[in-house]
Amino acid sequence: MQDPNDSPEIPEPESNLDEYILDPERPLVLLLGWVDHEGILSSLKATGRQYKKKILDSRPENWETITELFSEFDVSSVLGKFSGPVLSLMENPDYVKVRESLFERIGEVPNQIFVYDDLIQGEQADDVGGRLNPYPPQDQRDAALEFLRRNNVEIVPYRTRAEVTVLAESFLDELDRNLIFRLYVPSGRLWSAEADKFLQLFQDYVAKVDRLAVRLDQKRTDYGVIYEFHGEPPPGEVSLTAEFQEFSKLMDLCASDTDAAATILRSKNLGAREITRVLEKYSKEVRRLQLDIKHDAESKIIAIRHRLESELIEYNPTQEDWTTIASIVNAVVPTFPIGLPAPTCSISTLPPLSNRSATNITYNFRPQFVNTMNGVIAEEVHGNQHFAPEHHQLLDLIRVHGGQQAKKLETAVYEVADKGVDQVDRLRAKQRIKAFLLAAGKKTGDMAFSLLQKYLETQMGF
Repeated sequence: MQDPNDSPEIPEPESNLDEYILDPERPLVLLLGWVDHEGILSSLKATGRQYKKKILDSRPENWETITELFSEFDVSSVLGKFSGPVLSLMENPDYVKVRESLFERIGEVPNQIFVYDDLIQGEQADDVGGRLNPYPPQDQRDAALEFLRRNNVEIVPYRTRAEVTVLAESFLDELDRNLIFRLYVPSGRLWSAEADKFLQLFQDYVAKVDRLAVRLDQKRTDYGVIYEFHGEPPPGEVSLTAEFQEFSKLMDLCASDTDAAATILRSKNLGAREITRVLEKYSKEVRRLQLDIKHDAESKIIAIRHRLESELIEYNPTQEDWTTIASIVNAVVPTFPIGLPAPTCSISTLPPLSNRSATNITYNFRPQFVNTMNGVIAEEVHGNQHFAPEHHQLLDLIRVHGGQQAKKLETAVYEVADKGVDQVDRLRAKQRIKAFLLAAGKKTGDMAFSLLQKYLETQMGF
């Protein structure tokens, strides 16, 4: 059924939209469309945030006044709810010029734009609503949504007004807590302990070398750990991506080229004595991480082999079977026979349990071998939580189509599967993955995407 809030927006006098005189010295939350639900406004007022609501179902001149707000105020974030008519206006030739400047500015700050689920998919199930308020043509909708994505606008699908309220309140709460970066690491995953140490070192680096007020929080469940970085990112940035990449490079150089590592530190305006101290500290930590990474990989290989020996013995494997099994295990778990791995291996994306390995097993082993080996390897390499096959399909799709959002989407997949994660966080993760699937499905036309959407609904208990 079509969301009644997806009807055309009727502008109201500007005087009714402002409850107080705005202070240009204070951050401003910009509300676009009819997203000013009671719960959302209550959250804004409770935290003392000032906000302004603007309507997009309006003339291009009004869009220009919205763009000007970014110059007049420090717009800290944008929340919006876009209807079909708004998506249609985005593709109107009269709006093309102003939309470029407006959404470029929106994409520069934290944002969430809610779009009704059926409007994204183009399935107007409500016959009455379809006659009174038909959706724009599919090519217009798809072009408008793709334009938003290109401009770093986060599209959040929704089905009920309550979902919008809950997700928007969660978004505002994250802003209040200055959440910069979020990462999920499954318990028992290969190098999970080393990832923990690496992230702690990264927090130490940005605090003491980059001089950023950033803290690291951890939320532990029975199945994994959620790492959250809170604080203020560098000026002009909304994340710590550049700093994380730089730190990873520094750690690798501390293991191989300390002169090059010193060059990076000199760019931070550190004194000679402080550079020496930092190099000594991280070079020592690098050596320890390298050994731990190597030892953990070796321990995983032994653990997998022992479990397989115990669980496959009843099928009477031949010596040739055991030799092939050992080769497959070595191919799945990285080994470092010569030298030591780079320390950043501890947080790099683990190689997926490729279908190639499974296919090779099919040609060489009985079916019982295939199922047992895949289950044991998955648990030992990727963690102790049991994941459905669709979970791994999602991760594979994200690796191929996720782009710059891949790590955020991977974290969302694990959060949805972990029943110990807060229900609001799981709902937010589910909507993020759903938006990705809807966008990717438009490009590939793969029927698997609809099946994976159903998997998400099942995981959430719907």
